[in-house]
Amino acid sequence: MEATEGRPSLLSLCIKTTASTIAYGCNYLQDVLELPFDLLETLVLDLTPLALHTLHEILKGNYAEEPVARDNSNPRKRGRYKILDQAWEKLYKKRWTEHCNSSTPDWHQLYCEKHLNECFEEAIETALLPTFSGSICKLTVSDKIMDAIGHEQKFTDDWKKLSYHCSRFGPHSRYLRLQNVLCVQEMAELLIGCKLERLTFIRIIAQNQVDGACMLINQNKQTLHCLQFIRCQLRPGSMNQVYDSICTEGSTHGLQTLNFISSRFFETKSTGLLSLMSSGRNLKLVCFRDTKLQQASAEAIFQSLLQSSCKLHSLEMSDNYISTWLSDMIRTSSNFSSLPEPATCLNSISALNLRSNCLDQTDAEELCFLLQKMPNLTSLDLSDNTLTDEGIRYLIPFFVWAFGKEKPLSDLSLESCTITEKGFHELIRHCLPVCKEPLNKLSLSDNRLGSTVAENLAKLMGESHVKELKIEDISLGESGFKNLILHMPREVSLSQINVSKNRGRVEAANFISEIICRAPHLVSINAAFNIMPPQSVPVIFNALDVHFKERGKLELLDLTNNAKLFLSEMASEIAKFQRRGSPVVILSRRPIHPEMLIHDDDP
Repeated sequence: MEATEGRPSLLSLCIKTTASTIAYGCNYLQDVLELPFDLLETLVLDLTPLALHTLHEILKGNYAEEPVARDNSNPRKRGRYKILDQAWEKLYKKRWTEHCNSSTPDWHQLYCEKHLNECFEEAIETALLPTFSGSICKLTVSDKIMDAIGHEQKFTDDWKKLSYHCSRFGPHSRYLRLQNVLCVQEMAELLIGCKLERLTFIRIIAQNQVDGACMLINQNKQTLHCLQFIRCQLRPGSMNQVYDSICTEGSTHGLQTLNFISSRFFETKSTGLLSLMSSGRNLKLVCFRDTKLQQASAEAIFQSLLQSSCKLHSLEMSDNYISTWLSDMIRTSSNFSSLPEPATCLNSISALNLRSNCLDQTDAEELCFLLQKMPNLTSLDLSDNTLTDEGIRYLIPFFVWAFGKEKPLSDLSLESCTITEKGFHELIRHCLPVCKEPLNKLSLSDNRLGSTVAENLAKLMGESHVKELKIEDISLGESGFKNLILHMPREVSLSQINVSKNRGRVEAANFISEIICRAPHLVSINAAFNIMPPQSVPVIFNALDVHFKERGKLELLDLTNNAKLFLSEMASEIAKFQRRGSPVVILSRRPIHPEMLIHDDDP
């Protein structure tokens, strides 16, 4: 029956009634799955999350002994799963706007864990109140969340309890984030049916919170492969508990990722932490970011990794104070002097992040020795260390070797390293001739390189075929941009470039016009804070007009904080270029007062 204007059709009324019944259980759920494909598809795509979740559990129960994979042996089963996937994807994107990073997402799993983590965030607000003294399981979620999953008010309030959501959605979740007040034994008991793969603990401080976290780790030790601690204060003995919860003495664990972010260790050499790393044969990624590691701790951690048999891919020890530790360790350590071949751990590392560690030129020589023990290193971040030109000179032998080896260095970040034109010239002179493969990413931002580096920058763009270049705030100025245009090759391989904060004025606009024409794969340009005058707008507009007529790929041109662009009569025209419904050119909001446009060159 067709719906008349203002009136629902009979089919839509039936679907609405059926959906409501499914959500709270009924005797004919199996019959629903036997509906004709087109009718089942119509029904499933119109179900609320609660109803769809119930139906999903029934389908999973029917095939409990069979793999969930979408195989070709049972077309009917495969069709049902495809419908469910589509329905969960639709519901997920309707409720949350953020992009999913997975190439093959399990939308049901993503929905369950996202929903449960949202419930936890609400529960924390109540549990942190001074007046709260009740049970965690009796905490309730808001009507907003209940409405989002399709709960009807006429049913019991037990459905609003946190315990209900843990029991219904927990078994289908693989990633949970738990704040300290929820890291207790009671919460671990609520999640006893889970098979978690990733766990994040936030602000664990008290002993009962450590106990609760360890109980949860122990329950999931067979499936857990990622463990993360954020803003935690790990007292003496805490890491011993963590180690004991995930593996028995002498055994190994299955962790692949171990992260400590803004957390503190109150032991110089935690035996539990060292045991956790040395027994992690499957460890791929280890991160100590802003953990205030001192020299003794950094040495112990590094020695533990050297002695382990793990094939680590990524190591981050950023935002710590470990200056001189590397020199002392390499000079005194028998592990380095007795290594004719790279250790297993060093041999496998492909990404190393030592950002903001107070490393200086005195550390560079030993760092060069260490880096050459990493034949598979392809990504290196040394930003925010005062290496200076002298430090770069010490590292030249490594760079020459790294750019010329079989698996060359492709990502290099040297932001804010106090490098000048001399250091940059040495880097280019020695490294460009040995580059075997195109550079993926190079960042030289926040170094006072000056306008005279323009010719070498142009040479770098051409000979290295760099795809992503960051040269923000390097003091290029008008003359730097002008020379960059003059020496730049006719075609470059850039896909992203950041030239913001270089005070390029109209020459910055000319550069944007040229780079749009000469970089056929260009996707993103950041040219913010360049004090561009109003006459810059027609220059950029003409380049964009040609670019879009030739079906170019540019998706973003950031011109924010160039306030005078609004004085151009074409300011509104340049904002009309769009890609997939979104504006390509981003301008700052028009200043309310004209006098705000006058002093945009103030330091």
